[in-house]
Amino acid sequence: MDWDDLSKDELLSRFLQMEERINELEEKLEEKDERIEELETRLRKYENPHTPPSKRRSGTDESPTSQDDEDDDVRTDGGTPGRKDGHDPEWRSTADPDEEVEVTCDCCPECGQHFDESEGVSPRLVEEIPDPQPPEITQYNRHCYQCDSCGTETVATHPNCPDEGQFGVNVIAQSALSRYDYRLPYRKIADRFEQLHGLELSGASAWHATERAARAGRCEYEQIRRQIQQTDVVHIDETGIKRDGEQAWIWTFTTENHTLYAVRESRGSDVPAEVLGEDFAGTVICDGWTAYPAFSDNLQRCWAHILREAEDVAEKQPEGKPIYDSLRQLYVALQTRLESDLTIRKRAELQRVARRELESLVERPVPDGPVATLLGKIEGGLDHWLTFVGEPAVSPTNNAAENALREPVVLRKLIGTLRNDRGMFVHETVLSLLATWRQQGRNPYDELKRVSRDNEMVSRAQAVPAVESSE
Repeated sequence: MDWDDLSKDELLSRFLQMEERINELEEKLEEKDERIEELETRLRKYENPHTPPSKRRSGTDESPTSQDDEDDDVRTDGGTPGRKDGHDPEWRSTADPDEEVEVTCDCCPECGQHFDESEGVSPRLVEEIPDPQPPEITQYNRHCYQCDSCGTETVATHPNCPDEGQFGVNVIAQSALSRYDYRLPYRKIADRFEQLHGLELSGASAWHATERAARAGRCEYEQIRRQIQQTDVVHIDETGIKRDGEQAWIWTFTTENHTLYAVRESRGSDVPAEVLGEDFAGTVICDGWTAYPAFSDNLQRCWAHILREAEDVAEKQPEGKPIYDSLRQLYVALQTRLESDLTIRKRAELQRVARRELESLVERPVPDGPVATLLGKIEGGLDHWLTFVGEPAVSPTNNAAENALREPVVLRKLIGTLRNDRGMFVHETVLSLLATWRQQGRNPYDELKRVSRDNEMVSRAQAVPAVESSE
């Protein structure tokens, strides 16, 4: 186009058109910038060293799990991924039949020829559950008495008649399991009772039944806490949860046989001090959160966290690659060495050698940036990275606590927020009971019924007035 041949009006029109187009492009560019910023924010949430691999590796084509380099697939729990080669298949155990039914045929379905006798049996086991039963409704006519001697009024009790509410222990147990095992809303729990058993109750009634289960199991919750207080090693971790829309935290304290959850509005060292006691003498396995060294000096910092962080730093800054490689090699070497049955003396020597390796690592001159920050974290935890080398019962990672938090995290996505202190009470109690019972191989449904019955008996025993001595 020859701009010299255009008139002044044509040039002005073309200029206005170009200016309008430029404004449109600038608006689109601004929208794209906002979208890029939003996506980068979401990416940082899932691709940072503090995000567990289970959340970061989503199974996409670019996921690290699709890489062929076996050296990059290092477990931080001391094991190797997948089943071992030659592992025998596992089959479901065969149940013993409760009834045998003879299935016979009189004649050939093709030609109608009559069969004389069977030539063999082809057994097939079929497992079926009975149809849901309707509710059993019992009226307990509790007789009232008054003592002629002291005037005390007494109402007779029955072991199957609760002192409050109109629902029995089976309803209480199933309400709690439906909420915390099946993750159903209380409205759906009420629907389930009506569909399966013809039992009509509201969502509020399902909530009250779950609350009764929590109150019944609170004594056992406190027993779990006392058991954890007496252990030598405990895994601790915490994650956010909402309480009436405000920030709170759910803590987990996990041992080999017990798990306890505590919902608190604090993320400070006062929470482990409250749960474990300020004089707790065991080893705490944890991440790098400042609340833990403020609570105890006897720590084991999680190697899974520091290795993930080192790997992330190596991708951001070239100077971080040799540091990540050194850390990873040291960890693998320690794990390999500890597979043999070392004496306490050899463990102590190995611990001293490993500490010197870490000290030489943090003394490297590096430029400011992520690498310097990483080395600062390693140096700040020098007294806590190698506790597992000297103490055989201590794990080098905090995977146990992170695994224990998975169920509360899933529930957090479903329920959104706990509404009040009662909700916090129920949440931490029922979660703790179910997790501990599973660790111990106990049936949660049977245990919920047990604690509900026991609670009724204890409540009645406490309600009986003591007889004063006449002496």
